[in-house]
Amino acid sequence: MHHALMSISLFFARLIEIYSFLIWIRIIVSWVRPYPRPGSFTYYMAKAVDPFLGLFRSSKARIGVLDFSPIIAIGLLSVVQTLLSVYGNYGFLTLGIILANIIIAFWSYGISIFLFFSIIMLIFKTIAAFSHNPMMYGMTAQFSDPISNMVRRSFSKSIPKDSTVALVSLAINIALYFVLKQAFIMLANLALRIPV
Repeated sequence: MHHALMSISLFFARLIEIYSFLIWIRIIVSWVRPYPRPGSFTYYMAKAVDPFLGLFRSSKARIGVLDFSPIIAIGLLSVVQTLLSVYGNYGFLTLGIILANIIIAFWSYGISIFLFFSIIMLIFKTIAAFSHNPMMYGMTAQFSDPISNMVRRSFSKSIPKDSTVALVSLAINIALYFVLKQAFIMLANLALRIPV
């Protein structure tokens, strides 16, 4: 019975892996063709994937024109797939393994993506601030992250240059990325030590 459950777990882990792959394809195809032609492969793929993605759609998962809800959906599937794989391969799960996987998924599919996006936008903002290119600056002017606002407020006696704010914000974001990454790895390792 135990071996049968392990085999079933591995089977469902594989199904989730394939389904996650279809979600990634759907995301990439939607950039080119958001409304697939009825009867096409992408149409049936959308029929299979979109109802699940719809469960995660929310205005809170959007930053400007970018919708991060598919990443949240894939992150949840990743946790379930990993737990099924661990059980399928080793025949047991502990509270520590479950917590460690949730912590790693929260970092991988949440905070790290947000910080990475923030770093990319701040790179463009820094280039725009130094190049004085009005077109590029217009593209990045909409982006206002909390760290840039904090940096701007820290200059209480003078109004800082946009280039200074962008550089300091970029440095803080990069440092924050690496510090939080190590913190999440440490948390996951601590979680793994929880018995039973």
